[in-house]
Amino acid sequence: MKRSWLILITLLAFLTFLAVPAVWFSGAGETLRKIFDRNEPDLPPFAEKKRGYEKDEDGIDKEDYLIRRIENLDLLQGYDTAKQDSRVKAIQEMDNAEADLAKLRGESPAAAWTPLGPAPIPISASVAWSGRTSAIAVHPTNPNIVYVGTAQGGLYRTLNGGTTWTPLMDNAATLAIGAVAISPSDPTIVYVGTGESTQCGSGCFIGVGLYRINTADTTPVLTGPLNKDAANNDVFSGRAISEVLVHPTDPNTVFVATTSGVAGIGSSTTGLSLPTRGIYRTTNATAPNPTFALIPMGITERNVTDLVMDPSDPNKIWAGVITAVAGDGGVFATTNALAASPTWGQVLGNTFTVTGSQSRVELAAANVGGTTTVIAAVGEGTGQTIKSVGGGAFNFMLDNNFCNAQCFYDIAIAIDPTNANNVYLGGSPTLVFGRSSNGGTTYTSSSSGLHVDTQAITVAPSDPNTIYFGSDGGIWKSTNAGVNWTTLNNTTYSATQFMGLAVHPTETNYTLGGTQDNGTQYLVAADSTWVNSDGGDGGFAVIDQTSTSATSITAYHTYYNQTNNQIGFTRATTTVANGDPNWSGFLGCGGTANGIACTDATLFYAPMVGGPVASDSAAKNTLYFGSNKLYRSANIGTTMTVVSQALPGGNERVSAIGISPQNDAVRLIGSTLGKVYYSNTAGAVTMTDVTGTLPARYVGRIAFSPTDQNTAYVALNGYGIPGQHVMKTTNLNAPTPTWTNAGSGIPDVPTNALAIDPINANNIYAGTDIGVFVSYNGGTNWAPLGTGLPRVAVFGVAIQPTSRTLRIATHGRGMYQISIATPTTATVSGRILTAAGRGVRNATVTMTNSLGVVLQVRSGPFGNYRFDNVPTGVTYNMAVISRRFTFAPSVVVLSDNIADNNFIAQ
Repeated sequence: MKRSWLILITLLAFLTFLAVPAVWFSGAGETLRKIFDRNEPDLPPFAEKKRGYEKDEDGIDKEDYLIRRIENLDLLQGYDTAKQDSRVKAIQEMDNAEADLAKLRGESPAAAWTPLGPAPIPISASVAWSGRTSAIAVHPTNPNIVYVGTAQGGLYRTLNGGTTWTPLMDNAATLAIGAVAISPSDPTIVYVGTGESTQCGSGCFIGVGLYRINTADTTPVLTGPLNKDAANNDVFSGRAISEVLVHPTDPNTVFVATTSGVAGIGSSTTGLSLPTRGIYRTTNATAPNPTFALIPMGITERNVTDLVMDPSDPNKIWAGVITAVAGDGGVFATTNALAASPTWGQVLGNTFTVTGSQSRVELAAANVGGTTTVIAAVGEGTGQTIKSVGGGAFNFMLDNNFCNAQCFYDIAIAIDPTNANNVYLGGSPTLVFGRSSNGGTTYTSSSSGLHVDTQAITVAPSDPNTIYFGSDGGIWKSTNAGVNWTTLNNTTYSATQFMGLAVHPTETNYTLGGTQDNGTQYLVAADSTWVNSDGGDGGFAVIDQTSTSATSITAYHTYYNQTNNQIGFTRATTTVANGDPNWSGFLGCGGTANGIACTDATLFYAPMVGGPVASDSAAKNTLYFGSNKLYRSANIGTTMTVVSQALPGGNERVSAIGISPQNDAVRLIGSTLGKVYYSNTAGAVTMTDVTGTLPARYVGRIAFSPTDQNTAYVALNGYGIPGQHVMKTTNLNAPTPTWTNAGSGIPDVPTNALAIDPINANNIYAGTDIGVFVSYNGGTNWAPLGTGLPRVAVFGVAIQPTSRTLRIATHGRGMYQISIATPTTATVSGRILTAAGRGVRNATVTMTNSLGVVLQVRSGPFGNYRFDNVPTGVTYNMAVISRRFTFAPSVVVLSDNIADNNFIAQ
C-alpha cells in the first residue's frame, strides 16, 4: 500500500514524454532499391509506367485524379455544412478546456506530445521531401530571412537561409497558410493570410483571416485572426487568402485577396455561410483591431487568385480573377488603388474560353529602369503566359503546356527584380521549374532534384541569384538563379500530410502511413528512422495483427482510386532486412484481378481496414475494402468477396468500415451521405440501414468496443452538430438500434478518427480537425489530450499495444505520439476529522476527474470514507462538504491505492 497526501506529478500520470528522433535517410542497400526518384509522386510506379500525364484512350485522366482527391478531402473536412466561425469557436472551446485542465494540474508538469516526423521524408542521402509549401516571402534586404507557409503545417521562419526553421504559428486557429507578405518599409512586420487558396487538388483547408507578426525576425508577437469590417462582420473566416500586398512605405495599408476555401473542379460549398470573396483593403493594419473593407470591382463575386502591385506606384494593382462565363475573368487592373473608391477594368481575358478553377491566373511584376513589366501565367489552353510592358496591352507570349493538366492547381511565376528578361515559371510535371533569359519567350527546364506540383517561386529582392521554390514536396533554394537546387527540407521543417496510419502488434516503433503526394512511409522498428517505403499518393495502410516480428509481416496500403481505371491496393508478405515491406504489385481493378469491380463508385482514398482472425481466414486477419460496396477477403486480398449491397444513394460511397474485434461477422459501414449499415451474420451479402437518428454528416470512422460486439462508436465530420461528432450505440443487435450523443466536450469540428483501448473499453481517443480528445467514461465526457500538439487535423489514431503508446497521423505535421499507462483501478480511503481529531459523520466527499466526472460518498459514524474501483492514471480534485466544518480541497494523481487520506477541518 502506498500513501499520498498531495501528489502533484502530472495531469495524467499515464502520459510520459517519449522522444523519438527522426533522421533524413535510412541507408540500407535494399532500401535504396525501393526509392522512387522520379517526377510523378502522385502515381505509383506501375501506374506511371503504364500511363501518361494527359488523358488518352486507356490512361488516367490526371485532372480527374486530382479532382477526386480534393473531393475526398473536402468531405473529410466537412465543408458542406460549415458555419463561418465554427473553427474559431472550436479553438476557443479547446483553449478554455486546456486552461481548466492546467488549473487542475497546478504546478504539475503537463504530458506532452512527441513529434515523430518524418522531418524530412527521406528519399536518398542528398534528397529530402516534406509536405506542400504554399507561400514564400523573402526579406527585402537579407536573402537569408525567409517566411514560408505550408498547406497545414503552419508558418516557418529561417534566419540563416534555410539551414534551420522555426514554426511561428503553432498556436494559431489554423495552420493552413495561403499567403505571406513582409512590410517593405518595416520588415519586422509580417502579414500571414490563412486558408490555402491554390484552387486546390489536395484538400485546401479554409482560413480564419489575417495574422500580423510584429518583431518577426527577433521575438515574434502574433496578433489575430484579424477578420472584421467596420460593422464588426467577419469578412474572411471560411475563405482562403490568396495574396497580401503591403504598401511600400506604409505598413498600415494592406490589400487582401480571397478565394473559396474549397476550390477546383468538383468541390462543394453547399450550406456554407460565408463572406463575399474579392479584394479587401485596410488602412489601419498595425492597429490592435484593424478593419477591412471590400473594394468593388464592377463584377459579380469571384475568386481572386493573385494580386501584384507596380513596384514603382502603389496605385497600380493587377488582379487575377477566375472566369465564371467565357470572357469575363482573367486580369483586372486599377490605377487608383489608394483612392476611396478605386476603379477597375478588365485588361486581359475577354477572349478566354476556359472557365472555373482551370482559368486560374498567377501574376508577377518588376520595374527595371523605370519600365514596369507584368506577366500573367494562366490556365487557358494548357498553360499560357501573357505579358504587358510599360503599362501597355497584354500580349500573348507562348502556350508551352507548362501546367497541363492541373492548371487549377500548379502555377507559379516570378521575375528578376533587376532584369525583366529573367523570368521563372513552374507548373505540373511538364515544367516543374523553367528559366527564361529572353523575357519569357522560351524556357529551359531546370528542375533536377525538385519535387513536382509547383506552388510558389520567390526571387530574393536584394539578391536575384537567390530563388526559393515551394511545391508539394516542400522547400528548395538556388543561389545561382535556378541552375542548381539545394533541399531545405530538414529536421526543423515538418509539413507531411498523412491520411492515416497502421501500427504493428508487437514491434513498438513499426508504423506505416500513407501521405498526400509523397508515398507511403515506414517508421523502422529497430531505430525509429523513416524509410520512403512506396511511391504514389499514399492512402490507408493496414498491418495484419497476427504479424510476429518486424520482418515477418503481412501488410497492405492503397494508392489512389478511380472508377474504370484503378480500385484496390498493394500487399507485402516479405520485407527487407530493416522490416520495410516488399510491395508485390497492385491487387484489384487496374492490376491483378481480385474481385473488385472497375465500375464501382469509389472515394479517391477508399477505406481499408483489417478484421479479426476468422474461421475461414487461414490464421490471418480478414481484410475489408470499401467502394460503393463492402468487400471482404479471407486470403490476404487475393480474392475479395462482396459482402454488402451496392449503396443506394446515387453516388453514395463507403467512407468508414468497422469490424468487431470479437466477431468477424459483425460489421458496420458508414457512407459519404451520413448513412450507417449493419450486418451480423456470417456469409451475409446485404447490410441493414441502421442510421436512425444519426446526424446527416460524412462518417469519418467507426470503432467497435473490444469487449462488446453490440457497442460501437461513429465519428462524424461536418459542422453544426455540437456534442454529436461522436455517436454511440449499445444495442446493435436490437431490431432498431438506437444512437445516443457521445461527444460532449468535443468542439463543433469534424471528427476524423477513433481508437478504443483494447484493455479498457471506456478509454476512447478521437482525432479531430484541431487535435486529439480523450474520454475515460465511454464517451460521456471528452477533454483535450496532452500538450504541445499544434492545431492540426488528425486523420489517424492508433494504440500500439505492447508499448502502450498512442500514435496519431496529422494532415500537415507528420506523426506524433504520447504514452498511455496500462489502466488499473485503486481504492482511496481515509477519515474526515475535526481539528481535535474527532470523526465527522455524513460529510460529502467528492472526487472529480479532469473530465468533470464526479464520484461521491458520505462519511460514516467515525468519519470514515472509502472509494473503490477508482481509475488510476487520472488527476482528481478531492473536496469535503460539511454543515459544521470547512475543509481545504486537495489534488490527487492516483497511481495506486491510497489509505489514510485524511481531511482535517480548518
